[in-house]
Amino acid sequence: MNLHLTSAFAEHFSSGGSFARITEARQFAAQRLGESVPPGSALAKQIDEAIESAIVRAATITIQSLGTTHDVYDQLVDLFQRQPRLTVRSSTSVQQQAYSTPVPIAYLASVLADITPEKTVYEPTAGNGALLIGANPTNAIANELNLDRAIELKTRNYRQLTQKNALVYRPEIQTDAVICNPPFGTLKDEQGRTRRFPIYDTWTSQIDQAIAFKALEVMKDRGSAALILGGKLGQDATARSERYNRRETRAFYHLLYSH
Repeated sequence: MNLHLTSAFAEHFSSGGSFARITEARQFAAQRLGESVPPGSALAKQIDEAIESAIVRAATITIQSLGTTHDVYDQLVDLFQRQPRLTVRSSTSVQQQAYSTPVPIAYLASVLADITPEKTVYEPTAGNGALLIGANPTNAIANELNLDRAIELKTRNYRQLTQKNALVYRPEIQTDAVICNPPFGTLKDEQGRTRRFPIYDTWTSQIDQAIAFKALEVMKDRGSAALILGGKLGQDATARSERYNRRETRAFYHLLYSH
């Protein structure tokens, strides 16, 4: 990741700048890099990542400079609307399901998790750090498998930064809060069979459920958490209800609420 380019985008957004289309953002980047940015290229993906990281940096400044939750949220919605649509996907981002949480949603999740600068917090799939914008970096533990995103996270001076498999890794210390938006879906083994992961006395094939339960092991007994998990789609409420009522999903939510 080009950290200088990220800083340039962050300054642009923090000063009220915007990009109506991604082509404008690529022109902005091309002027600073001294080279063209072909659509769909690896460089175009790097620019998308730089924009996402810049938005998080700008959002952090917004939170620090405003008072009420409503004021911060409104400003973050404005910030989100000033960024262009980011659509470039690399093989790595597809494999790792590297989808970032929009900053207004990330902020509300941090509020729901009762994250404050005084509290310690753990994020198992930190991405570009959006869900940690309400935390004090010196009290935050971030884990991110993707190298480029981990490089950006190093600029935040987190208490601890790791690049581990969130399905099996857990920090040694307990934290006041846990927050995450892990990848959704299933993983295949070498024989092409769907992998299953243990959670308490049952199993799940859904990686977001497995990562969430592993992360919750880090939370203190009186701690709090916000989990953004994969939903169940359906053409109407009945269809969605039936999918939520399937054995694996029902077992997951039963364990979640029981424990």
